[in-house]
Amino acid sequence: LLFLAFLVAFFTINVAFGETFYVTNPDEFQNALSIADSNREDDTINVAEGRYNITSTLYYSSCNGDSGHELTIQGAGADKTVLDGGGSVQILYIDTDADNNGGDSGGDVTIKGVGFNEGFGWGDGGGMYVDGWSINLTIKECAFSKNHTYLDVYGNGNGGGVYASTFKGTITITNNTFSRNRADHYTGGGGGGLYAESRLGTIVITNNTFSGNSANCDGGGLYAYSKYAITITNNTFSRNSADLDGGGVDAYSKSGTITITNNTFSGNSVKYGYGGGVHVRLRYDSATLNIYNNILFGNMANDGDDLYVYSDGDGNYIGSIVNLYNNDFSGNADFDTGQSWDLYIT
Repeated sequence: LLFLAFLVAFFTINVAFGETFYVTNPDEFQNALSIADSNREDDTINVAEGRYNITSTLYYSSCNGDSGHELTIQGAGADKTVLDGGGSVQILYIDTDADNNGGDSGGDVTIKGVGFNEGFGWGDGGGMYVDGWSINLTIKECAFSKNHTYLDVYGNGNGGGVYASTFKGTITITNNTFSRNRADHYTGGGGGGLYAESRLGTIVITNNTFSGNSANCDGGGLYAYSKYAITITNNTFSRNSADLDGGGVDAYSKSGTITITNNTFSGNSVKYGYGGGVHVRLRYDSATLNIYNNILFGNMANDGDDLYVYSDGDGNYIGSIVNLYNNDFSGNADFDTGQSWDLYIT
């Protein structure tokens, strides 16, 4: 009886043993994604070295994320496994909560060692789109080059290289390069290189290079939003541009902590707005901004060429906490007033 009880328990509990796929062309890749979508296992897709011409979007849209199975996509290296959209196709689309019931906890996504080149999306994510409710998303050792997202009338047009969104999970972006990606929209697209949003979770951006990306709204290199925590460490932002705010970075938190440490911001610009290097928005009084040990030099904007901080988002005339230590600014940063060409804090 005990043995029978064990068998019943074993086969009624969802156990994700995992399956490993080895793919060498786009058809095999899509077939592996389709199987991984439905098998309720922790799957790994190994993509062989080569250049893949993507003529239709690689698609993974799962309601079975509710069972908490993980997906890992592993290339041979960003310069060895290259997915090319030819300037006309969004390369990779992943949705772990297609039924919108918020039940994809444990359905984490990891993408490593892949190059995404010349993807084009009519909406969010020119090179890659990943969306979930409570998944943890990790993108590491990838390259995103000349990807473009555009929407001409209504809707979203964010994340030229990558659109990454999870409601309460962690987004981790490590050791990637984002170059010459663009986010366009009829009324404004954000995050030319990367758009990262985790409303009730955390965002960690570490050891990446953002160069020559652009957005016709906010965040030429990076747009990041979290209510709770954003950490941006050891990255390089150069020659990124935005029409509005944040040529290099636009970061927004309602009541959490934004920490920007050991980064270099140079040659970034905005056309009409503020914060050529960095633009930060803090909404409530409890929000905190820590900016330590950065180089901010030669950036351009209407105000706050290097750094602009909007510290009173709720309009109650009480500024949020701003800690600013050991940074190198261009020559016109006034630390007595905090309101100068290169440094401006409202």
